[in-house]
Amino acid sequence: MSTDEQYYLELLKRLLEGTLSPAERDTLFVLAEADEKKKLLLQYLDKRDQENEERLEAEIIYEKTKPNDIRQTSYPEKAQSIFWKNRYLVAAACVVCLAIAFWVSIGKPHFPLEPQQEWLEMTTEKGERKFFRMSDGTEIWLNSESLLRVKKGYGKEHRILMLEGEGYFSVAKNKALPLYLNALDTEIKVLGTVFNVRAYPEEEKIATSLIEGKVKLHVDNGDKQNNYMLSPGDKLEVLNRNRQLDKTIVGAATAELKKNDIAGIVDYKKNAVDKNNALEIMWVENKLVFNGDPLTEAVKKMERWYNKTIVVQNENLNKQLFTGVFQERSCEQVLDLLQKTGVKFSYNVNNGIIYIK
Repeated sequence: MSTDEQYYLELLKRLLEGTLSPAERDTLFVLAEADEKKKLLLQYLDKRDQENEERLEAEIIYEKTKPNDIRQTSYPEKAQSIFWKNRYLVAAACVVCLAIAFWVSIGKPHFPLEPQQEWLEMTTEKGERKFFRMSDGTEIWLNSESLLRVKKGYGKEHRILMLEGEGYFSVAKNKALPLYLNALDTEIKVLGTVFNVRAYPEEEKIATSLIEGKVKLHVDNGDKQNNYMLSPGDKLEVLNRNRQLDKTIVGAATAELKKNDIAGIVDYKKNAVDKNNALEIMWVENKLVFNGDPLTEAVKKMERWYNKTIVVQNENLNKQLFTGVFQERSCEQVLDLLQKTGVKFSYNVNNGIIYIK
């Protein structure tokens, strides 16, 4: 196989994975120019991707980067809007390669099958918060550094979503099509309700707070499968199994639990969330909230909120807890206010990085 042929197949694989850059795409079409079968294949894939993208984008009828109640106050270094991208399995590239070989042998096109699952990805970067209105009327707010996946056919065949990060959901009622939200080790089933989910992969806990309606929450606890029915005001927290080996984060007592018990219940509070003054959803109103957070968590929240890099140089500070609600304040202003709580620390900024000591 020639070097050009190998490069062509590599670029074709990237095209199917959704990782091909515009420049590489141009190169791919140049390499295919001399071969009519390759040109037909790329034309087919181009047309198919365009149709898929149009169909998937139609499933989200409205998107705002900065709605009135979610203002971007962080001035991120790189403002990136939502991107729409289908991700195909690498295995699909093998299918296409076999299809090319098949064409060569029989001299006629044989187009590959559609992937069984296609997802639309909605993302937020550090310093971003976004609002979306889905085709079924469901409204979604995404907090900073979050990823929401929408499965093809949403609102027609099903309502299936996957979340990594934090989202606030106001779900349109549809008894025929319940909404399923998968957030790491939990699955939430709703017919029509308002709730908040915080499920960052690197954090200790997965927290679900119910504002209105009812939800059925399924917790994957290894060998054990637990179901909980939440009522308005309830808050359920479970341990994130992704962090199960980090004893410094989940604590010594948690680390002693068996592997299958790690994703257990941390806290189940009834009537803990005040609909009119819920700390869990104040981020939707552009308010940064610390609620007894250790400095490590507070720093992570500030890094996401302001698109900053913060380095804590004094480990003793990590034991300190912080509480406060901040709106339309810069990162430095928040740190200045935290200093007034009585915790002794100082900070300086060097090349855009904040050092706390």
